[in-house]
Amino acid sequence: RVKCARQAVLRDTSAATMQPWVAACVMLALAGCAVASPMPHRATSRFNFQDSAPFSDSDIKTMMGYFLNNINIGGQGGVVASPDTTVPGGGSYYYHWMRDGALSMRTVWSYNNSIPNALDLMKSYVGFVTRNQMDRDPNNIDPRGEPKFLLPNGEIDPQPWCRPQNDGAAIRATTLMIFAHDLISLGYIDYVRQYLWTGSSSYNGGAIKYDLDYVTTAWYANTCDLWEEVQSTDFFWTRFNARRAMFMGAQFASMMGDVQSANRYTQAGNNIGFMDYHYNGQFVYESTNRQKDAAVIIAFNKGYNNDGIYSPLDGRVASTITTFSQLFNSTFPINGQDSNRGIPGILYGRYEGDTYSGGNPWILITGSLAELYYRSAAAAAASKSLPSKEFMEHLEAQMQMHGLRGDLTTPLGVASALTDLGDGVLTRIRYHTIGAGLHLWEQLDKYTGYEASAYDLTWSYSSVLDALTARASIADAAGVARYADM
Repeated sequence: RVKCARQAVLRDTSAATMQPWVAACVMLALAGCAVASPMPHRATSRFNFQDSAPFSDSDIKTMMGYFLNNINIGGQGGVVASPDTTVPGGGSYYYHWMRDGALSMRTVWSYNNSIPNALDLMKSYVGFVTRNQMDRDPNNIDPRGEPKFLLPNGEIDPQPWCRPQNDGAAIRATTLMIFAHDLISLGYIDYVRQYLWTGSSSYNGGAIKYDLDYVTTAWYANTCDLWEEVQSTDFFWTRFNARRAMFMGAQFASMMGDVQSANRYTQAGNNIGFMDYHYNGQFVYESTNRQKDAAVIIAFNKGYNNDGIYSPLDGRVASTITTFSQLFNSTFPINGQDSNRGIPGILYGRYEGDTYSGGNPWILITGSLAELYYRSAAAAAASKSLPSKEFMEHLEAQMQMHGLRGDLTTPLGVASALTDLGDGVLTRIRYHTIGAGLHLWEQLDKYTGYEASAYDLTWSYSSVLDALTARASIADAAGVARYADM
């Protein structure tokens, strides 16, 4: 691939329909790939929330195809993390990781209107889960704390690994509850009672209940981190996802008539608490032994319980983005190079001091940043008042960092600015992946921006697709706000 060609192959190459900064970038590329001057300030105040996303419908279809190739392996319901079996420094990724699989299937179900066989894929996944849960563990731990499973049949991986990993059960239960709620609304409660919440000893009480029961004590136990490298009893990622699972589980248990379980889950959620202590005045830290870790960025999206605790418009969330943007902007040379070329956005890595496979930016984390920006934009668009002073100060700092200007005097103006920030992030991902036909790898080289490490990483696709779903919700939120004012 010719690196400079990427600058010309943006989503829409018609100069008549381009934003001015995009047209300028393309013209520079076509003129011989000259290095563009720093990105000019772009107004955001006139943003139309129905404008086209950084990825076209054709792009999304392409990525969705690659994503679905990694789902329901062998028809047994498993999700392969990546088909790559020779990752430098990482070996084979041809396994089903509990957390990756659960988040990926959450993405599958969120696109059920455009994936014709989404229901069948989810049912196959449920079968995979129930087999996992009842399997005899060769590592002498509870199968619900296992990190990964063999494909296609789902046997527990017996090889030495960082165990236990107590985030998986909460994430999996949350995915299955989202699925179960929709099934019940569609009239499929018999399926839910047969496999997901049986009210008996069948399937250990059901796939959802069995996972939730594990979380009631696992949330405070020693566990490995998201990246499978360090251990702690207090990872923000693990506890925040557990908190959502417990409160969501309490509501679901009540709906299923299980008051006793509902009370236990509510108590566990209350014990986890508001987690205010994880904010140190500058950023939300992952753990005392791994503080600046972008796992918290993903947690803000996947663990949020819609109750205002670390909400998308929380000043602490905005402060964390500012801190991490400064970190990764200075850590990765490619970020400076892209900005000098006029490519908007920023690429995020895992944590401060990461060295795995070169210590590069990760697509799945960068996509999560875009999702967080879009969720913030939707929340602002639906609001009748401006966010807090702390949030606004950090929004202004981030806009300045990315060369943006806009009207921040109204909620819709704030939503516009946040959408533009998210669009910049996805535009940068697209810029570095279009040359490979939108195959999304695990990482992007911190010096060149080329794809690196594991190819066709399922979580990378899931992250970008989730961000696009969040972007699509902004127009609806803005429409609701306008209707309420009429």
